[in-house]
Amino acid sequence: MPLCKRACGFFLLMALFFLPFLSARAEVAPLPFDDSPGFAPWPGGYLSDLAYQDPSIQVTIETGREFNTNYWLARISIKHPSQLRTTSADGFDGTRVVAGKTLARRMQAVFAINGDYFSYRNDGYLIRQGVQYRDLARGARDVLLIDAMGDFHIVLSATPEDIAPFRELSIINSFNFGPALVVGQEKMTGFLDNDDAALLGRQRMGLAQVKKGELSYIALACTGPKWGNSGWTLEQFAEMMHRLGVENAYNLDGGNSTMMMFRGDYVNRINEETMRQISDIIYFASAWPGEGE
Repeated sequence: MPLCKRACGFFLLMALFFLPFLSARAEVAPLPFDDSPGFAPWPGGYLSDLAYQDPSIQVTIETGREFNTNYWLARISIKHPSQLRTTSADGFDGTRVVAGKTLARRMQAVFAINGDYFSYRNDGYLIRQGVQYRDLARGARDVLLIDAMGDFHIVLSATPEDIAPFRELSIINSFNFGPALVVGQEKMTGFLDNDDAALLGRQRMGLAQVKKGELSYIALACTGPKWGNSGWTLEQFAEMMHRLGVENAYNLDGGNSTMMMFRGDYVNRINEETMRQISDIIYFASAWPGEGE
């Protein structure tokens, strides 16, 4: 086993040594803000079963256990904001649902997570890939806005008046699940015990930006209250995000919708049969056309 670890470490070190030289002569191609997929991941970019790197994107995934619950933590860095993308099962004005990994494979995602199950509700402020579908914020939910620079803006208990100042920022994607977990590096507290089962241990999924102006993000998922796990309350989830030092973090759809996808399959697979079909994903795509292109 020690020999295997040394060998794996050697090859990983060599890969990390040569990739900067590859990056220096590679050209990143910004992706259009539409529903087209990214470039196919480079086969040579998979550094391990839980890591990928090409000149446009780096993904590392790690596992851990906290609050008597297993979790998966992904760190994603991209070169251009257009690489943070969304897609749906059949249009953002539809209600079709499919397996999350089907969407991830369709869009050639390097890494993907479930979205906010937009089709479950008919209100909220909904923009996806630059197209507005709804303008019906009613103050009941925190809204996450992602602008054309890839920066996160969280509007608490968003009303149309609250959202108005952000309309000039070229919002590319918005999400209407929530609640906010961290805003401006401040951990949110006082979660209400509403439909999100805030006070109960649950399977959770969240997305965060490490710092505005930097294209570095974190996705964090945990298991639910089964198989020796307690699940996380929203307070515990916010605490975990806050420990990571992120500037803004947002809770997405959880429960059986919780999906973290890499290499076209589920990273957090415990019992795939219990996973819910979903209407949308958030994904990170490669913007590198490949060697010699």
